[in-house]
Amino acid sequence: MVADSRRAIGWDELIGNVERCCIESFRGVFPPSTDYRTVAEEFVSEARCTEQGELLARLLAGPLAGKRLLEVGSGYGMFVATARRKFGLEAFGVEPGEQFLGTFDLSQRLLRMLDLPSDAIVKGKGEAIPYPDEHFDIVYSSNVLEHVAEPAQVLAESLRVLRTGGHLVFVVPNFGSWWEGHYGVLFPPHCPKWLFKAMMRAIGRDPAFVDTLQFVTYGRLRAWLAPHAGRISVLGYGAEVWEERVRSLAFSEWASLGALKRIVRWVHRLRLVTPVVWLGRRLHWETPLILVARKTA
Repeated sequence: MVADSRRAIGWDELIGNVERCCIESFRGVFPPSTDYRTVAEEFVSEARCTEQGELLARLLAGPLAGKRLLEVGSGYGMFVATARRKFGLEAFGVEPGEQFLGTFDLSQRLLRMLDLPSDAIVKGKGEAIPYPDEHFDIVYSSNVLEHVAEPAQVLAESLRVLRTGGHLVFVVPNFGSWWEGHYGVLFPPHCPKWLFKAMMRAIGRDPAFVDTLQFVTYGRLRAWLAPHAGRISVLGYGAEVWEERVRSLAFSEWASLGALKRIVRWVHRLRLVTPVVWLGRRLHWETPLILVARKTA
């Protein structure tokens, strides 16, 4: 009972620290009405990470247990922890802990609280992954590639540490779509940075964060993968998942997705689902992009 009480107190302290880091990192980016306590809880939500694991298993069409996984950009560490505890993966993470304050140090605290080894997450960048060649069955990343300095190098490094026959799964916001999730606003597809910064300034948001983002699109992602065409087979970019979510409204409301779901409901009310899906498929409006590739050589 005493141990449970101490763990509850430790968890509350962890959430408080994550909340302070979120305020420091995202003040002026998120809407003024943002409840940062909720944001912090979502960042270390086991339920959210379980959804990610279930989607990963679905994308790879098979059980995950026993496989060795690397998460590139492991943040506060909850996906690595959940992958180990709930999915039976030998999961590891690499996290720089630079752009978003406190991520690496707090991930180490989370691992200790959950009695997981500290070396499950190591400090490092996706551009120089500190693991040997052909080491992992799955290399996974979620909402990270848009924040790195060199996306092409991160993809190259991810393929280097992936074993032949293994799978690369990267979930990335699509700046060729109609939604920008960091600010939680509608976004003209392929909007240039200067225009988007002007739009954010006009609604009272801090435009400086825009300069930290890589505006990833379907075309850019394909261009970054082109040098590896002879040794990977791309299985998809997430169009099927996007279409299913648009048609069914069956997606969770983490972060700003509640606002996006309200917009999609209007698409349903106006009976525009079929034309939106038809156009979206052709113009690559899928959001997020979900790159699934198999290393073949």
